[in-house]
Order: sequence, then C-alpha cells, then structure tokens
Amino acid sequence: MSNAWLFRGTHQVQGRRRIIHQYNTGLEFLRYGRIVFGKGGGNVNIESMDEEMGFICLGGSGDIHVGKDAFSFNKYDSLYLPRESRCTISSNGAFDLAEVAAPSSKKYPVEFVRFEEVKKNPDLVKQAGFEPYARKLHTLIGEKNVQASRLLAGVTFSKDGNWTSWPPHDHFEAKEEIYLYIDMPHPNFGIHLNYTEYKDMEIVVPVWEGDAVAIKKGYHYNVASPGTSIGFLWMMAAIREEKDRIFAQVTVQPEFDGRFKLF
Repeated sequence: MSNAWLFRGTHQVQGRRRIIHQYNTGLEFLRYGRIVFGKGGGNVNIESMDEEMGFICLGGSGDIHVGKDAFSFNKYDSLYLPRESRCTISSNGAFDLAEVAAPSSKKYPVEFVRFEEVKKNPDLVKQAGFEPYARKLHTLIGEKNVQASRLLAGVTFSKDGNWTSWPPHDHFEAKEEIYLYIDMPHPNFGIHLNYTEYKDMEIVVPVWEGDAVAIKKGYHYNVASPGTSIGFLWMMAAIREEKDRIFAQVTVQPEFDGRFKLF
C-alpha cells in the first residue's frame, strides 16, 4: 500500500486547479491546489463550503476580497478563510497562490498574516537543527497566530547543501502533510525521502521547483544538492479537529531518536 504520492510541476497551471485531494491519494483530509495568473492578471470567485482554506502567496502580488475587506498580498503573505465563506481573488498582473484546504465542522474568524510580521515574531520563526541539517522555519498558519480546525502551514529553507526535516520523523496518527517544493530555480534540485521501513524506502526521488509530495504515513525528510538551498511549503491537516493541531507532535525514527534535535 502506498503511503506517499509524488506530483510533478504543480506550478505549471493557469487559473485555479485543485491538484491533490482525497480522490487521487490516500489522504482523507488535506487538499492542495494552485491559483496562477499570468502577466495579464485575472480573477476567480471561491466558496469554501464545508472546507477551511488557506491561501499563501508564492509569487507576484494581488488581492483577496472577503466581504467588505480587501487584503493585499506579497510573497509568503497568507490568508485563513473559514468554512461557509466566499472570497474573490484578483490581480492586474502575475499572481501565484498555493491553496490548502481541509474539511471543518467549525467556523473561525478570517485571519490575514503578513510575512513581514511573521519574521518579527519569535513564536513563528525558528532556526532549527545544526550543521549539516540547519534550516529556518517560518510558521504562516499555526496554533499561536491563527484559530483553525485542522490547517497548519509554513515555509522552510535550508542552508546550502543541508538536509531539512532531519531527523526522520512521522506524524501519521495526528496529521497528514504535503511538501511543496518552492524557490528552487533551475537547475537546483533536492532529494525527497519517504518510508515506513528503513531498508525498504518507498520514495527516494529528485524534486524540483513545483513538485509536491503528499504524505499519509512514513518517516520523511529531504536534502539540497551541493551549493544550493532547498525550500518547501509544508501544509498539514490535523486528523482530530483542534486536538491534533500541534505542529511539534511527531515520532522520530527510533534509530535516530535522541541523537539529533528536530526543532
């Protein structure tokens, strides 16, 4: 049985497209899509229905209107949209958004998160690990800044040639996850690993800009090619609403537990 699924080049879309969902993976809760407008701009209307949704700007600039409120986006700015809500996404030029969603039984407030404010908040930005697995984590939609039922999201960037998400860890009992690889200009690449059996690895693959890996179960981590940085947007959905929405709730692979500090 597969526990992880690889999707290539998910940034190569125009308009809005739901790419990873419950019908093409084993994920039950977590969904990922992309909204991409070219230089000519565009607009799209969205109804969240029974899903809570997060929108994270990965490039360009634009606006999201929710009711009478308008939010202007730059890179890594984020918006949490509750269930039973409507929004209009628009831009006069290039605008690239990741869309993350999960079903929710509760409705929480709309929350706009500016990346510039995230960088100033020690609860939301952290230098994690040590050489050669040092990286910087930025929480965009987290327990400490956004009320939500299931969603968590943030961006991680390695130092050149470093590993990230090390030591190997899993959190399938509490959360589903998607890694979306970002800010890795050609020809930069990394290696993504995912497995439940240490000597029978399910996925060991090169990943490039726009590739995404949906993770239901298994120890996972990655490494940048020498002299380059690996970057990824991590998206999570808690299995139990609210109760499992804890970023640091993980299980480290026993062979490495206690030898390395994850966070």
